[in-house]
Amino acid sequence: MINEILKTIEQYQKIIILRHQNPDPDAIGSQIGLKTMLQEAFPEKQIYVAGIDLAVLDWIGKMDQISIDTYQDALVIAVDTANSPRIDNNGDYRIADKIIKIDHHPNVDSFGEINWVDESFSSCAEMIYTLAEKLAPLKVSRETAFSLYSGIVGDTNRFLYGETDYRTLRISAELAKTGIDISQIALHEDEMSLQVARLEAYILDNFQITDSGFGYIIIRKPEFDKFHLDDGELDHAVPLIGRINTINNWIVVSEKEPNHFRVNLRSKNVAINGVAEKFGGGGHPLASGVYVGSMEDVNALIKDMDNLNK
Repeated sequence: MINEILKTIEQYQKIIILRHQNPDPDAIGSQIGLKTMLQEAFPEKQIYVAGIDLAVLDWIGKMDQISIDTYQDALVIAVDTANSPRIDNNGDYRIADKIIKIDHHPNVDSFGEINWVDESFSSCAEMIYTLAEKLAPLKVSRETAFSLYSGIVGDTNRFLYGETDYRTLRISAELAKTGIDISQIALHEDEMSLQVARLEAYILDNFQITDSGFGYIIIRKPEFDKFHLDDGELDHAVPLIGRINTINNWIVVSEKEPNHFRVNLRSKNVAINGVAEKFGGGGHPLASGVYVGSMEDVNALIKDMDNLNK
């Protein structure tokens, strides 16, 4: 599979790297890291990263601005994206000549002609490093290492989550050996704006916890608007409730637009991706997400999450 990916990359002069909507450090880090790696190995190729820029993640890297014509005769590599509707692209990618999918989520949608999906990896950035480890033309420079390490630290929540294993730590150590400033990356991952700090204070003051150990917060639009969050800043507050030792699983529900609820699902031990899939979402066993269109669905989802603990 990995050799097939390299052979395909070698065949194309133009390569566009995409990722999922509402990107996190792993999505951006995988994109930027793969772009840098390929540019250094194949300087004659045109290589782009595309998607919406998020100011909170500009420290990892910024996206390229390309037209729909760029996709003509191009190879698209979609990283860290479980299914095609989540690709952060208005559909332009469909005119590309070929699509490669590289992902570590459950394989619910094999939308690529080549699909390298492996749930055993802690992050997609870890998979991108493995490409360089196994394929001779590819190398990991300090610039590439900065992006990939940022992705690994982001998706493991600084090595807190259960997907962290020996391979994760070994690869992280190899990336650190390039001379990147791992303290700087940790500070970027940990710092928050004043508006996020106020959001976290609101969450701690208003979340609910059931007898089973399920915690939840519903932030309706009038309250959500008060925090003036930039895109991507809400994600910083999602792990907060889980730091409480009596909580087993939790959700953060936010209504950015009327009757359009984003639900972030998290768990310490019991799989919750089945609940997300029931409502049209998906993700990892312990970290998933979904959008729902009514408070009835939100309440039904809350009931299902509570019942998991019972």
